[in-house]
Amino acid sequence: MNYKQTMLQALIAFCEDRGLDSTKIVSLSGFSIAQLMNSRQFEITDQQIENVWRNIVQLSKDQLIGLHFGATMQLAALNIVGQIIQTSCTVRDALLQVRSLMHFVTDLYTMEIDLKHKTCVIEYHKNGGFDHLPTTQRQFGDFLIAFTIYELKGLLLKNLSPTMVGLPNFQRESSSAYETILRCSARKSTHYTVEFPKEYLDFPIITANYEIQTLLINRINQLQNPNELMGSLSKRIFNYLIANSYLYSLSIEAVAGNFNVSVRTLQRKLKDEGASYIQIVEEVRKSLAIHYMQNTTSSVKEISIILGYAEPSAFVRAFKKWTGETPTGYRLSSH
Repeated sequence: MNYKQTMLQALIAFCEDRGLDSTKIVSLSGFSIAQLMNSRQFEITDQQIENVWRNIVQLSKDQLIGLHFGATMQLAALNIVGQIIQTSCTVRDALLQVRSLMHFVTDLYTMEIDLKHKTCVIEYHKNGGFDHLPTTQRQFGDFLIAFTIYELKGLLLKNLSPTMVGLPNFQRESSSAYETILRCSARKSTHYTVEFPKEYLDFPIITANYEIQTLLINRINQLQNPNELMGSLSKRIFNYLIANSYLYSLSIEAVAGNFNVSVRTLQRKLKDEGASYIQIVEEVRKSLAIHYMQNTTSSVKEISIILGYAEPSAFVRAFKKWTGETPTGYRLSSH
């Protein structure tokens, strides 16, 4: 498995989701989409990867594009989540597994875990010899921070609240943007850093969530079937929410940030298509709820949490409105 190629494929797919010209990005970087997607012997130089990131930053006009990518990237897409889950019972086990696998994904950083009295600190240290790749270093470092926070949330089915996030390239004028993406405050630090309460280390990883993540990866094309009356932007938002649903329901602010527009602009464009963000979220929840009840053994409570309901009872009421049956009754009648 060429994990670096898989990572690059995910990055290009992410660019497509944001409406960027991926063909232009790769051609300016010295290779083609066909080579990236189809070649089993695909090779790319460090300079070409640097060119990819530079072109993405330039075309998107977004210096925080690495953070956005990290908030949407799925560990399951790298095909290594199974190894982590199967050999991990707790967050501590999972982090140790991820640290041992880091070199498969990137040579730029080494992951360090520092256990303090009350907190656990994850640091990503720059490896030497890559100063000629400044854009790649910065964007991939940002990616790792957001990716770490969002994946821990997904594996735990809990809203992980870091006590501190540190970024070497932190810019005070972008504080609100950092907070929107990371769901916490950030500050400048020597290394890329995520600190969270030490008690999280002993939390069990809920394997049912891995079942749902795997199902999403394997069946994603079957799920991407929004109402045909939806316009182009509505469909893109529907598909984006589907692909990232296991990270909890995303706020309209987070989605607008991913599509590089303001909330007001997003709402206006959806209105022009005869849709609203709330309607799309409801359609996503309905599609996923029905699919999960048919294809997983996850409990009603677990599914309700993943779909962003505060209480299982609210999910049960919504499901009954959609199908005329309770989730449990629907599961029994569909098998």
